[in-house]
Amino acid sequence: MDILGQIISYIYQYFDNFSFLILSGVGLIIIYGMMGVINMAHGELMMIGAYVAVTAFHAGTPAPVAVLLGGLGAGVAGVIIERLVIRHFYNQLLSSLVVTWGVSLVVSQGTLLLLGPSIMNMPTPLGSFSVGPFAFGVYRVVMFIVAVGLIAGVWAIFRWTKLGMQAQATMENPAMADALGVDTRRVYTLTFGLGSALGGIAGAMFAMTATISPFFGQNYTPMAFITVVIGGGASPIAGLVYAGLYLAGIQTVSSNVFNEYIGYVSVMAAAFLALLLMPAGISDFIERRRIRATQR
Repeated sequence: MDILGQIISYIYQYFDNFSFLILSGVGLIIIYGMMGVINMAHGELMMIGAYVAVTAFHAGTPAPVAVLLGGLGAGVAGVIIERLVIRHFYNQLLSSLVVTWGVSLVVSQGTLLLLGPSIMNMPTPLGSFSVGPFAFGVYRVVMFIVAVGLIAGVWAIFRWTKLGMQAQATMENPAMADALGVDTRRVYTLTFGLGSALGGIAGAMFAMTATISPFFGQNYTPMAFITVVIGGGASPIAGLVYAGLYLAGIQTVSSNVFNEYIGYVSVMAAAFLALLLMPAGISDFIERRRIRATQR
């Protein structure tokens, strides 16, 4: 039973690490992977979602509804940021980086001034189950299911809905889309708002696993960017999944063999190696291999 518990423990940790990477990056693949905006304020949108969810929960709202409200709050904040700031810096990669970094500082420091350095939290729901001497939190399994569901939802939106088709056309050639009657400004706003809302949902879910402060989102932003960047732009959604599977494996093995700090450092090293071998990202590498195979 101990051996079975150990195997389940490794599997559990792997999918737990995978869900954290996917939840952190799922909103960013829309904003960075599809819109080409380096959104350094992504962590602050996650923080907004966490604060809204915790406030709603302590006001008596059920946890699932609080999570959705966190996503709604971050989505509204994202729409406001896009209308006031981001829309002036599309197709300006470095400028968007600097501007969103400024937005990040304003939001985090503003939250610190308004709410102070106090720490808030939500209890982790659903309890746990045991296999031999190992205990596993049920909520972590729910996080994995939600992560997979969000990825599937984003894929379905961009594959089957009118907004998704208009968004792809706008990202590919905004001038042509505008000439064909697509309201590109509205598409940009809705797409940025969707990415922000997904970040808010992630932040709200993470609020049940960690304490919240004005700098809460900064714990997740680096890993989100690393996962999205090494995923590549050829297929951002598939790339995020590939990168999550790869990095979660590295983190799980190295954390168990050594410790959590080495596991974190190993993820950074693994990302560097991946970009060294596949500069355009994993999805681009796989796509080129697939094209070559069909041409033989």
